Amino acid sequence: MAPAYGQSSFLSIATREPGTVYLDNTRITKYVTSGILDGWVKKVVTDKERKSKLESIKKAKKKASKKEKAKIKEVKELYQKMSYQYIHIQFDSKNVRYKILESYYYDKDSQLISREVSASDWVTVPVDSTEEKIMRNMADYIQNNIEYVTMK
Repeated sequence: MAPAYGQSSFLSIATREPGTVYLDNTRITKYVTSGILDGWVKKVVTDKERKSKLESIKKAKKKASKKEKAKIKEVKELYQKMSYQYIHIQFDSKNVRYKILESYYYDKDSQLISREVSASDWVTVPVDSTEEKIMRNMADYIQNNIEYVTMK
């Protein structure tokens, strides 16, 4: 990855659908002792992805319990409105795993429509996944632009 001098604060991550995942290079922290990489990712929801998600919600609703149907309805309403998601993510590069700390969901007018705080466990980074690409790009950015990264 080339140095990002004078570039936008968002670096595009190469995914199956180009232009949908971006790393915010202004909010990257590296915890030196643990090797944890901490950052924020913007994920744009495409019409194709929205349609696919709403279809899978429709199928899941048919098999769901009454309690599950209420949650499914919330997710459906969120996906109908959502334009993009801003995700706080950490990578343990030594053990090749990640966890999501929180997510913010925005509509097309950049209005916050939902926030989710996650106390998720560490998950192994799948090979050739979007998460692997984000982790690799974050590590490359830190290496090439150390003066712009918060080190703790």
